[in-house]
Amino acid sequence: MAAPARQGIPRVWARQERVWRAGGFTIVEPLVLVILLSIVVSGTAVVLTSVNRSQAEARRVVTMDQEIDSNLAEIKQLSGRLTCCSSVCTVTPPTTFGPTANCATNNPLDSRYFYPQRDDPATTATIAGTSPATSDERAAVDQLCASGAFLTPLETAVDALPMPAGVTRTTDLQANRTIRITFTDTVNSRVTRVANITPPMARWCP
Repeated sequence: MAAPARQGIPRVWARQERVWRAGGFTIVEPLVLVILLSIVVSGTAVVLTSVNRSQAEARRVVTMDQEIDSNLAEIKQLSGRLTCCSSVCTVTPPTTFGPTANCATNNPLDSRYFYPQRDDPATTATIAGTSPATSDERAAVDQLCASGAFLTPLETAVDALPMPAGVTRTTDLQANRTIRITFTDTVNSRVTRVANITPPMARWCP
């Protein structure tokens, strides 16, 4: 009696398998589906990560450009204040000025702000930086202009300004009486901005 029962078991499983096949997925199909879903999710994650990185980089560049714009505005203000009216070139407006002084005014918007309005007869000592040596304020400024040394105080003042975030800044004095400002992105060492600034004082140089 036992033998016929054992012989019937495979037939029962065979019938059940046919029922499973007729009624739905086999176990292989869900596995394939899971694998495909994993691939799609992984690909989506890679794309989202790439998009997030691109957005973060875009935000960084915008912030960096704003920092550079702000820094250049400060540099241009310093440039506008550069004066040699006392025979000593500086970005600090004069404190002694008037019709009897070498500096006519402390207002950078006034054309008399930049150049000595007279040779002070009380000045008998040689003015620093002049060659040939002279005590004449106007002659001294002409020499400083000819050598380009009138720009040195501006370069020093620019170098003393805080660096914009995310960049390095370099300054170079040019032969055409301008100061060149170069900003380099610290992340990729790429030059991101170059500005050539000619201070108003340069227009008073002979």
